[in-house]
Amino acid sequence: MKSEDMNIKNTPFSRLVVEDEDLSLARSEYASLSDRERWSAADYQYHSSIASDMFNQAIGMINDEEVELYYGELLALAIDPKYAPALLSVGTIEYYYGRPEEGMKYLCELAALPPDTEDIAEIIDKAGDFLTGNQDYEGALILYEAASNKNPDEPIYHDGLSYCRGKLGQYQLAVDEARITVDLEPDNHIYLSNLGWSLVEAEEYDEAQSVLERAVELSPSDYDMAQANLDELLKRKKKKR
Repeated sequence: MKSEDMNIKNTPFSRLVVEDEDLSLARSEYASLSDRERWSAADYQYHSSIASDMFNQAIGMINDEEVELYYGELLALAIDPKYAPALLSVGTIEYYYGRPEEGMKYLCELAALPPDTEDIAEIIDKAGDFLTGNQDYEGALILYEAASNKNPDEPIYHDGLSYCRGKLGQYQLAVDEARITVDLEPDNHIYLSNLGWSLVEAEEYDEAQSVLERAVELSPSDYDMAQANLDELLKRKKKKR
């Protein structure tokens, strides 16, 4: 299959990397290089392709209906199967095109990467945001659990776990995870606000109030979620009387 005939919309990457001539060639050519060399080549391809697509779109040369815009991301992953930004892109693309199992395979590979992988916590959190944005809380839970098992000292993963647990109605487990985030970063106003809300959902109102008041105290002027959570808590407490 020629690259110009490639269509990720209809064909999963696992097939394309074998059947597409350019992707298959890239996979074989770069396989013998060092991890750093593969990463550098994938990083260059990934970012140069995105920049080119953005420029072409800006000047009206291409649009989503005319050409396949994902080739750079696919080529980057063919070059380096462990390149985190491409794993994120390809995973979400597969999911978007109705292949959630294929998508989850690539997203979960992110959690298996070493904890010192560049920007890995933020990339995994973006993957989690994508899944929760599609209301796939079970999938996001699997991802965050795998990442947390790999690196239990990263608060972003526990924060994601807490959010998923809450959405699944597992309120006490949500509180437990939120407590871990605050233990790791005691003065983080976002984590305090999230812990406070988890306590609200678990109907532990007295502790929730003290935690949210602390979150409000630490929050910058442009962050109003802690105050909103506190206001909602006070309404619930008033109704309960």
